[in-house]
Amino acid sequence: IGKKYMKKKNDLLWSLSLMVIGIVTFILAGSNIVGIELPDVAVRVLGIIDLIAIPFLAFSTMKKVKKD
Repeated sequence: IGKKYMKKKNDLLWSLSLMVIGIVTFILAGSNIVGIELPDVAVRVLGIIDLIAIPFLAFSTMKKVKKD
């Protein structure tokens, strides 16, 4: 039961962090492509969210790659 739960939890963490990074990148890049200028505070907050999600993605990816 323990390994199944941890695998499921790791898969959820991996999916959420990947989704957060994708959405933030889409917003930042999309606004530049469309020509919408986001307020400086919004760009900084989105950048911080992106930077926070990266270690979670790296950690969960390493757990997925690691062989048990």
